[in-house]
Amino acid sequence: MRLIIDKIMKHKVLQTSPPVLVDIGASGAIHGKWKPIAKYSICIAFDADTRDFEVCESEDKGWRKLYSLNRLVASEAVEEMDFYLTHSPHCSSSLPPDQDGLKPWAFSPLFNVEEKVKLPAVDLTSTLSIADIDYVDAYKTDSQGADLRIFNSLSKDVINKILVTEFEPGIIDAYCGEDKLHQLMAYMDKLPFWVTNMEIKGSQRIDQKDLNSLNYFQKRSIGSFLRTAPGWCEISYLNNMEKGNMTIREYLLSWLFASLFNEHGFALYVAKKGFELSGDNLLLKLQKESLKKLSSGYYLLFLKLLKRLANLKS
Repeated sequence: MRLIIDKIMKHKVLQTSPPVLVDIGASGAIHGKWKPIAKYSICIAFDADTRDFEVCESEDKGWRKLYSLNRLVASEAVEEMDFYLTHSPHCSSSLPPDQDGLKPWAFSPLFNVEEKVKLPAVDLTSTLSIADIDYVDAYKTDSQGADLRIFNSLSKDVINKILVTEFEPGIIDAYCGEDKLHQLMAYMDKLPFWVTNMEIKGSQRIDQKDLNSLNYFQKRSIGSFLRTAPGWCEISYLNNMEKGNMTIREYLLSWLFASLFNEHGFALYVAKKGFELSGDNLLLKLQKESLKKLSSGYYLLFLKLLKRLANLKS
């Protein structure tokens, strides 16, 4: 796969316009799915903290270019926002936790607010303008309740050409006024995207008084004997490539993202459609690569079946 990625990234259209990846809630780490293309890509990463605002432009940390912004991301142009620091840093948000909605859940104490602060903020459109960038190829956000409103702050032209998006919306009432999963899915249904993956996460439904009546070991192991109910979701979308003024650049990257997500059937479709529109021979090679992946998939399935039969006989 590395050789194929290298061939794609050396194409002239990607030399002049490299992939742009936006990561909201980056925490200083390269997103796992982006690692194979990081060194060819521009990353715009947001990670809120209390330091002075800066746009750190660098070519290290595994990226072709990295813009690291120490600001909250807002859905509109504002200079600062309230930020609720919770017992667990992973639950801190620009939205206040919904304490009443959280009461029946085992993980409720993680959302206890320890401090409310003002932090500098920036909106996505202004950030792209500062970086002199007018497109986004991959978009990932973990904003603790504001995923949809931040995404919707981008222009429709930018949104319709994003190739892969990843969100983490809530299902239960964890934050006051948060963007919920059902709202996000209703919004995305109107756009040229389809769901490639959905992982439901959650907690155990138990009143805090009842939870506190348990001993230390029971509390620590509650997930092993109480069912985990859905609380939030990690959901990923791929652009269906049916709308927008897509060029060979987008088809090459769409094939690459689909392949990285193991969506080899869709990758084959993208390579075929891209070749029909552009006639670029690289897309013929990508078709063959997708067919190879599909063939190897059937082969691996056959091996698994043989292994199961062998285990049954033994």
